[in-house]
Amino acid sequence: MKTPSLPRRSRNAFTLIELLIVISIIAILASVSVPVTKNVMNSARKTAAQNDCIQVQNAIKGFYNEYFHYPVTGSSEGPYATDGEIMDVIMNVEGSAEAENLNRRRITYYEASKVTTDPKLPGYNSNTGTLNDPWGQPYELYLDADDDESLTPPAIYGGKFGKAGRIKKTVFVHSGGPDRKLETIKDNVTSWD
Repeated sequence: MKTPSLPRRSRNAFTLIELLIVISIIAILASVSVPVTKNVMNSARKTAAQNDCIQVQNAIKGFYNEYFHYPVTGSSEGPYATDGEIMDVIMNVEGSAEAENLNRRRITYYEASKVTTDPKLPGYNSNTGTLNDPWGQPYELYLDADDDESLTPPAIYGGKFGKAGRIKKTVFVHSGGPDRKLETIKDNVTSWD
């Protein structure tokens, strides 16, 4: 008489050691990719801020070419926050007294890619009229409001854009960058870069 043999176990499952090795490899790959992803996202935000600065600068220059004055009342060079009057005028915001008075032909010079109602999100805030950079801070700009085809850059830049004093530029737009501080220029994004 034959004795019954034990059934053979087929090897269709992972062992605990194999599973732990796979999990550790995935963890190592994830830890390497997180800093790379963060750097890529930061670089994308800087590029978006640079594009916003240049687009706002070009919109203001377009307005000037059409009307022979800047979209502000008064003759101060700035700084102006990108809110209220200037953005309403270059965006041709309906119902805005500034847009109706200064942009009589009702031309849209700038169109925001994002519209939000949260004052700390990037994009144009329709409640406050503020254009925020990708880090949620308002852009700041300077204009050659006295029409001498030059302006004084913010003192924080010192000689970065040339000799101290007046510079032969008519519009300057900048963002505080990832650290959100205009005073620390190492990561600021400007329309002149």
